[in-house]
Amino acid sequence: MRSILVGMMLVGLAFAALSQGWAPHEPIYIHSDAGFTWENGVVKGSGTAGDPYVIEGWVIDTRGHDYGIYVDGTRAHFVIRNCQIRYPQERAGIFLSNVRNGRIEGNAIFGGKIAIHLLASQNVTITGNAIGFCDYGILVGGASQNNVIYGNALFSCGFPAKDEGMNNAWHQGGRGNYWSDYRGSDFNKDGIGDTAYELVPDVYPLMEPPVTLPPEATPMRTVDLAKVGERGIVALAPGTLVRLVAQDIGVGVDKIFFRFDSGDFQAYSEPFPLPDRAMIRMEYYAVDKLGNREPTKTLVIYLDIHPPVTRIIAGTPSYLAPDGKLWITSRTPIELRSEDASGVTNIFFRIDGGDWRHYTGFFTVPGPEGPHKIEYYAIDAYGNREEVQTAILWKDDSAPVTQPSVSGQ
Repeated sequence: MRSILVGMMLVGLAFAALSQGWAPHEPIYIHSDAGFTWENGVVKGSGTAGDPYVIEGWVIDTRGHDYGIYVDGTRAHFVIRNCQIRYPQERAGIFLSNVRNGRIEGNAIFGGKIAIHLLASQNVTITGNAIGFCDYGILVGGASQNNVIYGNALFSCGFPAKDEGMNNAWHQGGRGNYWSDYRGSDFNKDGIGDTAYELVPDVYPLMEPPVTLPPEATPMRTVDLAKVGERGIVALAPGTLVRLVAQDIGVGVDKIFFRFDSGDFQAYSEPFPLPDRAMIRMEYYAVDKLGNREPTKTLVIYLDIHPPVTRIIAGTPSYLAPDGKLWITSRTPIELRSEDASGVTNIFFRIDGGDWRHYTGFFTVPGPEGPHKIEYYAIDAYGNREEVQTAILWKDDSAPVTQPSVSGQ
C-alpha cells in the first residue's frame, strides 16, 4: 500500500509540474529498462513504440554533477522532452550510451561542456532542441548509427557538432538544423542555406532558428584561480556566469573572497554575472580550513567579442618569391596557427574546394603542380567565428633541368 501511495503522490506532483511549467529535479540516472521509474522523472508511458516512457517538464541544474540526464543500456522506447538542463560543467547535459529507440525533443540545454552526447547508440531522434554556450553542442560518438538530428538550434558553441558514427542523418524532410556560425547564403529565400554546413553533413541548414533559448540562458565558465597564470588575465564571453575555484595542497580551501574595482570584499558562494564592461579588474584571495590566507591577487577579465585570427605558415621547403607567390612542394608541411583572447580555438580548412576538415596538425597539399587554394577559419570557445580566409600556394615538385651549352670560337 505504501508504494502505491508514493506512486500516486509522484504522479500528482508530475502532472502538477507539467501544468505549471518546469519543476526542479535532481539529475537523472537510468542504467537499464528497469530504471524508467517515477523517481527518475518518468511521468507516463509503458516503454512501447506506441506508448513510450516520457521524461518531461523538469529543470535540472547540473552544477556539481557529471550529467543532467544519463541513460545507459536500454532498449525500451522513451522520450526526453521539454526539459531545461543548466550548466553541465563536468560531462554532458544529456548522455545516451548503448541506447536504442530514444527521442530527445524540445529541450533547452546551455552553459556547459557537452549539450547532447550519443555513444554506441542507434535509432535516436534529436529534434527541436535549443542548445547554447557549450564547448560541444551535439557530439555523436563512435559506433552510433542510424540516428536522425534535425530541427535543432545551436547558438555560440565552441564546437557545434561532431559525428564519429555511421549513417547518421543531420536533416529530415528537407530540414536540417540552425547553426549560429553558418555563413552560407539563401538566394532563393526558402529558409534553407544554399551550401552545406561544414562540420557535419547537414545539407539543408536552416537560416533562422526554429526554437530559441530561454531568457535566463547564459554561458558559464569556471575560473581556476590557482591556474590563472602570471599575467593574471582571462578572456570570457559577455554575459558569462563565473564560477570561482581554488586549490590548497594541505587541508583544502575554505573560502574565496573577491571584489570588483576596489569595492568591498565578499565571500564567494555561487556563480555570479560580470559587470557589463569591456575590461574588469577583480581582486581575490583564498583562505584554507586552518585560517591561512594567501596574499590578495589581481585578475583582469576581458570580454571576448572578437573572432580568432588565423595565419597559414609553410614549413621547409618553401620559397616566397619577389612577386608574392609562396612556392611549396608535396612534402612541405603546412601549419595553421590561430590566436584568440580566450586561448581556445577550433580550426577548419579545405583544399581546392574539397570537404572541410578539422585541423589537428601539419598537413601537406596533394595534387599536381601549379596553384592550389587553401581556405581556413577558426571558431573560439564562445562561438565567435572568423571569416573564411584564402591563400594560394604554388606547388613545384620538378627538379631544374640543366642544358649543356658549347660556345664555338
